[in-house]
Amino acid sequence: MASQPKRAPNFQAVHSIIIFVFVIILIPFVSSSDSAVARASPATNTVARQSEVVALLKWKASLDNQSQSLLSSWNETSHCTWVGIGCNDASKVTNLTLDSIGLRGTLSGLNFSSLPHLVKLDLSNNLIYGTIPSQIGSLSRLASLNASINHLSGTIPKNIGMLRSLTALALYTNNLTGSIPASIGNLRNLTRLILYENSLSGSIPQEVGSLRSLTDLVLSRNNLTGSIPALIGNLTNLTTLILNENSLNESIPQEVGLLRSLIALTLYTNNLKGLIPASIGNLTNLTTLYLHENSLSGSIAQEVGLIRSLTDLVLSRNNLTESIPTLIGNLTNLTTLILNENSLNGSIPQEVGLLRSLIALTLYTNNLKGSIPTSIGNLTNLTMLYLHENSLSGSIPQEVGLLRSLIDLELSMNNLTGSIPASIGNLTNLTALYLFKDSLPGSIPQELDNLRYLQTLTISSNKLTGHLSPYMFVHGSLIRLAVTNNYLTGRIPNSLRNCSELRRAMFDQNQLTGHLSEVFEAFPNLDYLDLSHNNFYGDLWHKWDQFPNLTSLKISNNDLSGNIPPAIGRATQLRLLDLSSNHLVGAVPKNLGKLVFLFNLTLSNNKLSRDIPPEIGRLSSLQHLDLSGNNLTGPIQKKLGDCVNLLNLKLSRNLLREGIPFELGKLQYLENLDVGNNLLTGEIPSGIGSLKRLEILNLSHNFLSGSIPSSFNGMSSLTSVDISYNHLEGPLPNTKAFEDASFQAY
Repeated sequence: MASQPKRAPNFQAVHSIIIFVFVIILIPFVSSSDSAVARASPATNTVARQSEVVALLKWKASLDNQSQSLLSSWNETSHCTWVGIGCNDASKVTNLTLDSIGLRGTLSGLNFSSLPHLVKLDLSNNLIYGTIPSQIGSLSRLASLNASINHLSGTIPKNIGMLRSLTALALYTNNLTGSIPASIGNLRNLTRLILYENSLSGSIPQEVGSLRSLTDLVLSRNNLTGSIPALIGNLTNLTTLILNENSLNESIPQEVGLLRSLIALTLYTNNLKGLIPASIGNLTNLTTLYLHENSLSGSIAQEVGLIRSLTDLVLSRNNLTESIPTLIGNLTNLTTLILNENSLNGSIPQEVGLLRSLIALTLYTNNLKGSIPTSIGNLTNLTMLYLHENSLSGSIPQEVGLLRSLIDLELSMNNLTGSIPASIGNLTNLTALYLFKDSLPGSIPQELDNLRYLQTLTISSNKLTGHLSPYMFVHGSLIRLAVTNNYLTGRIPNSLRNCSELRRAMFDQNQLTGHLSEVFEAFPNLDYLDLSHNNFYGDLWHKWDQFPNLTSLKISNNDLSGNIPPAIGRATQLRLLDLSSNHLVGAVPKNLGKLVFLFNLTLSNNKLSRDIPPEIGRLSSLQHLDLSGNNLTGPIQKKLGDCVNLLNLKLSRNLLREGIPFELGKLQYLENLDVGNNLLTGEIPSGIGSLKRLEILNLSHNFLSGSIPSSFNGMSSLTSVDISYNHLEGPLPNTKAFEDASFQAY
């Protein structure tokens, strides 16, 4: 049986708030601050102005030619009129704002000491490379420094701590390395420190705790290690603390609970351990709490239920245990509740039904038990409900049908019983329905015909009976369909032809019937089709060019008859072809040699005859070839030795003649060679003994003669061997496989 399709959940909606938070943080960097620039006294200083002009023109000259053309206004005219330059009343340069214009060059050519009145420096979103010069510390009046989204490298200079007027520092999305300098603690006026998306390492310096004016601290997507400093509790003005995607360890300090102004706390994808601190309940302004992908343990703190402003709570992929606290019902502003991939147990509390603003609820891969609460029907804004991979029992409640906003419903791999509720047909916005590996009995309700936008339907491995509704696929929206391993009978509805975008279809292990060509005529996007273990009959298709994207075709264990058509060579994307255990006759078509991507060819247990076509030797990607249990005649083709990636070669129970070709000794990856029950003659080629990976060898029931080659003494991987019913003589090889083999194997 093919494995069921399993999607990773779509967290785009969940994580979009991070983008929103970043946008809010960054607005002060990208908006004009000219109006906030302090004006100097009207007294002029010609020498100072000339020094500024010389410094700027010298830096312009150090940039590449295209960048110099972007600064064409930087000429003999008044420098205060140049693009990107802002001056005070004394014509001193206070603003250098050249963001997002494509500048390419370094900062080493800019003499910062010649710009003593600079208040704002914004070079963000350019192609600036090289290091940040330590000379930048001379800009004593600088209030805003933004060099983000460039290619800066090296370390953040310690002299950055000399910029005591700085209120905003953004160096994010560069290639900066080294540690965050302790001198950053000198920037007592700093309100925004944004260093994410670099390669900064080391620990978060304790001195960050001195930045009591800080409102936004964003250090995510670096290589920071060590613990979150307890002194972070001093930052009582902090509204945004974003430390995700580092290698921070130890526990979350209780002092986080002192950050009562905090709105967003994201610590996900670190190595944090220990308990979620109870003090987190003090963060009554918090709207976003992301702690997922850590090693947090213990229970979900009851105090989380005190954070009534919370809209997004994501604690997934930790080691959390015990039950979901009932106080979670207090979080009536919650839109996202994601607790998947923990070890939570107990039942889903009825109080979840109080979360009427909820859009996404994912509790999958836990140890939850009991029934799905009927109160879940109150969540009328819910678009995503993931409860799969738990131990939930009982019936799927009819109230699920009240979730008319639902797009994705996944209840698979539980112990659910009872029939599929007809009310699911009310979920007219549903695009994905996963109910596989439960114990659902009864028929598929006809109300599912109403799901006009359904793209994925997976109801495999249940106890479903009856026919597929003739109108089940009438809307033509299906892309993925799996009804595997049930007790379904009857025919596949003709309405499936409407699904022109169908890519995967799995009907295997049922009792379905019908002529193969009645439904599957032309599916241009079909990639995977499994009809095995059913009662389909008739000939194989002749118009294989109508399946241009088909990579896997399994129709084993049915009642197919007729020849394998030569036109199969037009299905040029095929990787896997399994037509075993049918009633196919005629020759193995030589056009199979055109399927150059084929890695599995299984035609066993049919009534195929004639020679093995030498064209099979063209299939250099082939790993599994099984032609056993047919009426094939002629020799084993020498060209099979060109299938150098073969792992399994099974040709037993045919009428193959002549000798075993020595070319099979080239199959150095071969693990299983079975040519038993044929009419083979001659000696065993010594090259077989060079197959160092061979584990299973069956040469029995042939007419082989001579001695077993001495090369067999080196076959250390061999675990199973059968050479019985031949005319072999001489000593047995001194290997464990021969020593452990039963008497019947000789």
